[in-house]
Amino acid sequence: NNVGQAIRDSNADVIMSVCTGAFVLANTGLLDGLSATTHHGAFDSFERQFPKVKLVRGRRFIDNGKFITAGGLTSGIDAAIHVVERYFGQQMAQSVADYMEHSSTQWHSA
Repeated sequence: NNVGQAIRDSNADVIMSVCTGAFVLANTGLLDGLSATTHHGAFDSFERQFPKVKLVRGRRFIDNGKFITAGGLTSGIDAAIHVVERYFGQQMAQSVADYMEHSSTQWHSA
């Protein structure tokens, strides 16, 4: 499909989905064999439609290196701050979180 080809052709370091955007990524086949998450209201549907993707329930986001999938809106904020941390360090990520008045600390790298 066109989305899958665009992603394959991309030289982006990170491709991120939020909420049910994981369906779009999974539909390309690029998540096959990888772990991913999506919005909790879509877990069963995702699992049925994409049996080659290892659905992880109960995690705010999953980072596979190139692909990051986030469960929902605020999980997407955590994932985005996590990406800031990856590229610019914990201090910058904390500054971004503070500026946004985002009190979750679940964006910290493992």
